[in-house]
Order: sequence, then structure tokens, then C-alpha cells
Amino acid sequence: MADGLLNKASIILTPTGYKAGTLYNVAPVVEPYEDFDFARASVASRVNSSGLVEMVGRTLGSELVQNGDFSELGSELNDLTWSAFGGWSIVDGVASNDGSGSTILNEILEIGKTYKITIQLSTYTSGNFSVFLGSNTESSQFNGTDEFTFYGVCSGDAYARVKSYSGIGSINIQNVSVKEVDPNDYWTLGTDWSIGDNALVGNSSITENEQRIFTTSVSRFLKITFDAVVTSGEVAVYMEGSTKEWVSTSGSYTIYDNSSAFDLEIDGRNSNPFTGSITNISVKEIIDTNNIPRISYDSNGDNGHILLEPTSTNLVTYSEDFENSYYNDVNNITVINNSTTSPDNTINASKITGSVNNSYIGRITAFTSQNTTVTASVFLKADTITDVGLYYTGNLGDGANDNLVVDLSNGTITSEGSSLTASITDFGNGWYRVISTYTTNGTGSILGVRLYAISSGSFFAWGLQLEALSYATSYIPTLMGSTETRATETATGAGSADLINSTEGVLYAEIATLSEDNNVAFKSLSLAFSSTNKVMITTQSTSLTQVNIRRSDDASNKFVNILTPSESVNFNKIAILYKSGENKIFVNGSRITNTDFDTFTFDYVGNSKSFNKLEFANGSGISNFQGKVKAVAVFNEALSDSELNNLTG
Repeated sequence: MADGLLNKASIILTPTGYKAGTLYNVAPVVEPYEDFDFARASVASRVNSSGLVEMVGRTLGSELVQNGDFSELGSELNDLTWSAFGGWSIVDGVASNDGSGSTILNEILEIGKTYKITIQLSTYTSGNFSVFLGSNTESSQFNGTDEFTFYGVCSGDAYARVKSYSGIGSINIQNVSVKEVDPNDYWTLGTDWSIGDNALVGNSSITENEQRIFTTSVSRFLKITFDAVVTSGEVAVYMEGSTKEWVSTSGSYTIYDNSSAFDLEIDGRNSNPFTGSITNISVKEIIDTNNIPRISYDSNGDNGHILLEPTSTNLVTYSEDFENSYYNDVNNITVINNSTTSPDNTINASKITGSVNNSYIGRITAFTSQNTTVTASVFLKADTITDVGLYYTGNLGDGANDNLVVDLSNGTITSEGSSLTASITDFGNGWYRVISTYTTNGTGSILGVRLYAISSGSFFAWGLQLEALSYATSYIPTLMGSTETRATETATGAGSADLINSTEGVLYAEIATLSEDNNVAFKSLSLAFSSTNKVMITTQSTSLTQVNIRRSDDASNKFVNILTPSESVNFNKIAILYKSGENKIFVNGSRITNTDFDTFTFDYVGNSKSFNKLEFANGSGISNFQGKVKAVAVFNEALSDSELNNLTG
């Protein structure tokens, strides 16, 4: 917006401040502020200024797990006197051996507790050593001058020991450190489990470990993450009573869970005992705060704008979990979840590998009606192959014509079926969002979406979405095995009769539609008293962006077409000067003339019908605007042609 005109505007909205339920105007700067009332009864995603996909209205609570990395140690216990036997002697804090073996010991332990014991040797000639935690828990033997560490549970008696074997040469031990592991007893360990070097270690275990993290039984939406090193078998990290997701390969894992349980559990599998380690366990509650407006950006982080979208549902119920059995339409495909960083900057994208050409993974999704327009979208990234396909299948499809192939090396569409419309958008770091729209025929009742590898090899995928719309909306994650719906957004109630001149003024907007298909929804931005007294920018069923001026005693409405559908999806600067008999329209620096509109007369003052609101609707709080908004302004005086040209140019 032209800087020199800002001081003439009575209301200015740009993508800046917001909170739950409010979208702030920049002007006025003193009361009454007259900000927009915003509502959306769900969370939603946006693209932030770094080009990353992130949720708006969804935050993570504080960490609920204590000692999730198993690094918590007690204080140093080696402050009591060590006793030396056999060839050992202790002088000035250094333990020395003359080669005849035997033991040094210290009664500092408690039977049943886990300890970390570390010894440092300053000189060494030959022979082996071991350490004991009690009389029955012995480490493997070691030698050399390297630092040696052993974790174990004290058993037999309460002595910590260092034992040298016969035939040892001269040796000096510079330091022995003994600390209790998990001193606050956060973890209850099962049989064949132990705490090792910053990890929980399983040794052919089938039992469970647990930690109580809640004190009340209330349903909560939780995010569980952990790192696993799997030598053999399977392991599960889950809330007690929830479905176990067994892990059989090493990696970083994320699990979402709706749970009212008290305890977090870690289990080895009865049929396949676990050997390996688990660490970096985190459980955080996902807190949803609705009615948060979205300031979104292009995929490259440019063009910050307010995003207002219609209701839409992601019909794919596991949008980020391609390993799930939900994807039961599989041919020569293997999947490994959490294989690389996704467009939300989390390691939660899946690696999909096809063993032969045209290997595929997909899912049949039910529809209740035929002749339905649907749009599939997914984020894809090349790995060992760059050509990846997306296609529709099932008895609503039209066969091979429904295939789409993209080249992920350069972000191009290389093959597109005649019944599809498709696009591809660069999201950086090798990721592309691939979008395909298709209208089903009337011969069946189901529709499927598949991803497939054109040749044998692997690619990465994240965020699969299927919507019953003619265009793709922002990503809607489905994490718990059910569809998710993003609610309609509304922004109404800004302005007042004190800030709006009903005799003359200008309504200005820099906006874009969501799709060339303007039939999908009626979109309006109005300066109004009601739906019959207003100045409005709108898209009508004619699929053209228009301006509209109306008074209550003239039901004919004065519409002027100003932009085609293909033009309206880009940001356009539109200004409507309203002054009875002298109305004007400027779009992107050019005046659009229309005799009926320009000479339309009215008297909005009086009869209690003066303009009193600015809203993203039609003047009556319905036909809500759906699109992208860079700026909106209201001027309470008519501007000159040069000012209007400067404002929109």
C-alpha cells in the first residue's frame, strides 16, 4: 500500500498481530480499535516464513517423562575409605598393585540399586581387571590405561570392588567413581532390563518397564518420541492399555496416542524378545487452541498473507504413517517410517522402496456419492529414484488415463492423464507438494489413491491428503487413524459507523482466491450496513471476480467483472471508490469503467442504514470470504485518480 496514503486510511489490516479470536487491525491506533472477530473451531496448518509446514493453534505441553535419556546420576559415593588387600596398597589417593592380585573394596552400595562405576588407570604393565557391584555382579575383564565404565545392579553384599588377577604387572589406579543410576527411582525395570550408558538396555527381554507420569485418569492427546537401537527382536513404547506399535529396526520414532492411562510402558515382545537399547523417551501433551488466525506464506517463505479457507476433511486416516496396515493395497513395496526430515522439520517422513517397476502402495477410500470431484496431494522427495507416480484406482476410475508422474529431480510433471489436472510446488530441501484433481465417474462407489515407484528404488513421502474439493487446501494431519476436519474460518465485526464514511470513501484490498474454480464457494469482502446496503468485492457463480454496489431500494445490484479466474488466483490490488453518481473501480493501477456502476446513485446516510462494519462476508455475516489477504483498508474520503492509481499500481 502506498505509504503516502496511509494517514488517510481509517482502518488498515495487514498480516501482523493476532490472538485467539481476534485479528488485529494496524489502524486505528487508539480506541475504538475495531479489530476483526475471528473464529475457526479447529486447528489448522500454515506455511511459515521459513517455508516449513507448521500447525497453528496446536502446542506441546511440558515434558512428562522423568530421566527419559537415562543420564540422571546421584552424587559421588567414593568419599569413604577404600580397603586394600593382597598386593594392593593405597597411598595419597592412588591405588597400586605389586603384581600379586587381590582386591580393593568400599562398602558404599545398597543391594538392589543400579550403579555406574568408572575406574581410571594412570599406569599399566599387564594383566586383567574387573569391577564388582556387590559380591555377585561382576563386569567383564578389562585391561590397559583406558577409562573403564560398568553399569549394573548391586547384589550379594554392599561392597564396590576392583579386582586384579594373578600375574598382573605393576599398576596405578588414579580414580574410582561410583554413582547411583536413576537415584530418584523414576523407572521400574522388568527382568532382563538394565540402565546402561544413557539408555535402557534390553537383553532378550519380554518383560515391561514403566514410569507413572499421570496422577489422574483424563483422556489426553499425547506425542511420544524415542530412539531405538535394535539388535534383535521387537520393542514397544506406549501408554498402558493403548495399542502397541512394535519396533523392529533402529531409528527415531514418533507415536501419537489418545490415552487416559497413568503409566508409560516399554515392553519386549513375547514372541520375539528384544535385545537392544531405548533412550531419549519423551511424552508431551498436545494442546489444541482453536480460533487462532493463520499468517501463511508461499512455499519459499515469501508473500505473507492472512489465509481463510473453507471446511475440508482429509479422508486419508494415517497421513504420516505409511507403515500402518491401513495401506492395505501394497505391491512389492517396503516402508520405513521416520527416515528423514519432512517439510515440518521433524524426522517423520517415510522411505518407500519398490522392488520392481511400478511397485505401489495405496488405500481404498469410501465415498457416499458418485460423480465426485476429489483432490489428492502428497509431499514427495527423491532418494535413489526421481520418477514417482500418483494415481487413482477403483471402480470409480477411468483406468490408465488417471496416472500422474513427476520428476523429483527438477520438480516437473512428466506425464498427466487426460482426466486429471495437476500441479507441483517446490517446498525446498528436495521436497515437492504434488497435487492432482479428478472427477469420478458414476459407475461405482469407491475410489483409491496410490503412490508408486516408476522403477525399482526408493523415494520419501509425507502428508498424504485426499479432499472432496476441486483444489488442495492446506495440509490436515491425521495421526490417530481417523479422518480430520479443518473448520471454516470467519473474520467479521471490524469497523464502526465512527470509522466509516457512508457518503463517500474507498474500500481497498490486496487479495487472491484459493482456486480458479470460484464455483466452489461464494467469497465476499464487504463494507456494509447489511446484505442490501454495501460495497463489496466478491466472486460469483459466474467464476469471475467482481465488484458490487447495492442499496436497499435497488435489488438489481450493480456488478462489474474485473478479473478472470486465472487472474484472481494471483494477488491483485483492488480499490472501489464509492460516491453517489461518481463511483470508480481501480485494479492493479488501471481504471475499469462501467457506466451503470460509475453513475449509480444512493443515499446510505439516514434511515439508520449508514455503513457500520467491515467484514469478510456479504454484509450479513454469511457467504464468508475464502482466500488470501495481504491488506485491507478503508478510507473515509474519496481519493483522486492519481491516488487510486498509486494505491493499486
